[in-house]
Amino acid sequence: MSHTPKYKTYATDYHVPIMVDEVLELLAVKPGGVYVDGTLGGGGHTHAILDASGPDGRVIAIDRDPEARAYATERLADYGDRLTVVAGNYGDVEAILEELDEEPVDGLLVDAGISSHQVDEADRGFSFSKEGPLDMRMSDHGPTLAEWLDSVEERDLTYILKKFGEVKPAKRLARAILEDRKKGLIETTTDLARVCESINSQPGRPKKIHPATLVFQALRIAINDELDGLQAVVDAVPNVVKSGGRAAFISFHSLEDRIVKQSLREMSTSDIPHGVPVTEDQLHGDIDVLTRKPVMASDEEIEFNPRARSAKLRAAQVR
Repeated sequence: MSHTPKYKTYATDYHVPIMVDEVLELLAVKPGGVYVDGTLGGGGHTHAILDASGPDGRVIAIDRDPEARAYATERLADYGDRLTVVAGNYGDVEAILEELDEEPVDGLLVDAGISSHQVDEADRGFSFSKEGPLDMRMSDHGPTLAEWLDSVEERDLTYILKKFGEVKPAKRLARAILEDRKKGLIETTTDLARVCESINSQPGRPKKIHPATLVFQALRIAINDELDGLQAVVDAVPNVVKSGGRAAFISFHSLEDRIVKQSLREMSTSDIPHGVPVTEDQLHGDIDVLTRKPVMASDEEIEFNPRARSAKLRAAQVR
């Protein structure tokens, strides 16, 4: 009997979940378990975990995007009280579980980055290939990109472009963006992309990488404070996942993957100073890393969902 990959099984017109089979295996999802999906999105991973943990397993699904919460709540309504949907940021997972009066859970999943729906909807302002407003918020709170650009200093924008987008002409581009914004020449995402093309077209850059790609990535990360949130949720693993439970993280660019990789490595080793007598257990940290190298999507999955190409999956088990 052939096996249909679960990224196909749980795909919707809203979202295609990534490496679902691998996620279920690394989380060791079991009947009756309690799991946190820190990025509900279109509900694909949550759906798979609910099925695999049936008949009585539960999922606490977090998302700051009201459109995602509404869509997934309706889609997964048949699971009843096995699903709890929470408005929030996965970086606040400790506070969220405390508010729900939940014990440490059996597993935690974070699929970092931006959802397919957010990219595809021009009105969200994430895409440089479709004209839309300068928004880029993953939630309905906080300043839009337009408001942020109207208040940011050139030196701060330069830093963000350089750090989060590794943009080489960061200073020149930051100045051009802010000058054109003040002149009323940047009102939409395609206006912003035009400036990126004029300044950030670098000799030797692969043609498949648009000059605006990493600029939009950098601005999105800054607007949504993504890396601090990711750092917080990784650091929270020993506190929110029970002993023997597991955590899995899917990242999509080097900045995210570096946070996950380094943080898991640090938590897997003891911080007791060298030379201090220790027991065998004290030689280890709070977790055991399950993936020395990141798990990547298969060629078949990438063909089905090209956005899986850059995904990296890492996992750990709490000691």
